[in-house]
Amino acid sequence: MRDTLRLQKTTKRRHKRLVSVVLQFAILFVFWLILSGHYDPKYISIVVLSAGLVTFLTNDLFYSTLRYGERVETKTQLVFLQLWRFLAYLPWLLSRIIMANVQVAYLVLHPKMPIEPVLFLFRTQMRKGIAQVTLANSITLTPGTVTVDLENGKYIIHTLKPPLAQELVEAKMQNKVAKVYLEKKELPPDIRWVYSLEELKQ
Repeated sequence: MRDTLRLQKTTKRRHKRLVSVVLQFAILFVFWLILSGHYDPKYISIVVLSAGLVTFLTNDLFYSTLRYGERVETKTQLVFLQLWRFLAYLPWLLSRIIMANVQVAYLVLHPKMPIEPVLFLFRTQMRKGIAQVTLANSITLTPGTVTVDLENGKYIIHTLKPPLAQELVEAKMQNKVAKVYLEKKELPPDIRWVYSLEELKQ
């Protein structure tokens, strides 16, 4: 009886690990193709090799961050729901990247270059590590904003001009990511603006 239960647990654990491997590979593969815009067999083979290598090296971390918390196991249906929502999130993120590119190009090409570099701090209520990292990467992928630091849900962001970070100030991007990973909807966060590293240390 004990051997049967042990075998069932082992099989279940292997199934979940397999799901996490397939999910991570699929996300990396699709994301790479969308960003590269190349669909020739040569590029696709490079994507397969690269996504496979990254999955092999980092799946332990990915597998652990798919959980709601340290003691809550991942359910297969929730994993695929998150994958579906992540794929739906990508076009929205891409549209924000394009819009931000236009805004930054305007600032750079403007004769007076009206930039106002500033750091700002805020906290997210999202608990999952993968949700927090996805938000951090989304911020950095959007021109004009860069994630400087992330620790325990606390973000330090650099922006060329405060309006470029409006969707973070209004929690729009946070809630898009929260929806992907089945987190609770957030209210606009308390923002602290600083204009130097000295202020940041205070």
